Amino acid sequence: MIKKILIFTLLTIFSFSSTINATELLNDEEPKNTKVYVGGGFFYKPTYEGSSSRRSLWIPVAGIKYEDRTRNFFNAFNFYGPQASLTIFNNNEFKFDFFAEYEFGRQNGDDNSLRILEEIDPHFSVGTNIEYSLPYDFSISYEFQTDVDDFYSESYTSDFAINYNKNIWITFTQPLVNTTSLSTSYANSDYLNEWFGTPANEMYKYYKPSSDFYKMSLSNSLIMPFSEKIVGVIDFSYDRLIGEAADSQLIKKQGSPNQFSLMFTVMYEFYSF
Repeated sequence: MIKKILIFTLLTIFSFSSTINATELLNDEEPKNTKVYVGGGFFYKPTYEGSSSRRSLWIPVAGIKYEDRTRNFFNAFNFYGPQASLTIFNNNEFKFDFFAEYEFGRQNGDDNSLRILEEIDPHFSVGTNIEYSLPYDFSISYEFQTDVDDFYSESYTSDFAINYNKNIWITFTQPLVNTTSLSTSYANSDYLNEWFGTPANEMYKYYKPSSDFYKMSLSNSLIMPFSEKIVGVIDFSYDRLIGEAADSQLIKKQGSPNQFSLMFTVMYEFYSF
């Protein structure tokens, strides 16, 4: 039921916002702050969630950023790599976003320990993010996310975070934007069984985890403007699997509760309108 309501709401809002933006582009002579980026990035991350091995990837990256700070509703849209987000409301104190993201899943060929487990197909997920600003550059946020490929699945995760957001002025015309977050994540039994459950076989004991808080995370994102048109982004995150996820046979025998990720991308603004 949660999934059906969320998907219906997302489709309605995206359709409504598209109509509003199209009308404004036709009627408003002032240019909007829309920028188109191209570039490339390096990713170093676990092969799958809970893996003890890691993979590195060099991939091209494209992005679109739209922002209109003269209004509070539907004032921003971002498309960056595998994720797109739409800001429904933002008054610099309270922010409410919808987002969609492509997840790469888990294939048996990723690791020998997976050969007798079911694969997790690549899929799309959607979610909402709510953020409230606090004094001294802090904020708190809540994120809810569910996959959309299996309409009848009730798999979902929820993240609760405290964030520190700081603009750092050096010698650039734009500041360095640094965001540090400490969060904890909750998942229902459908999600945990998909990623951490194991059948009884020659390699694993039967394990069916229940809904639980399953990881703690520390992350840092730094956006660096090299010039007016070139920007670099460094993202680092550390996840510690806990609870039902850490008790999985998949983690104890073959995987690791410690999950490190690093991403570095450079983007060039080649068009704006």
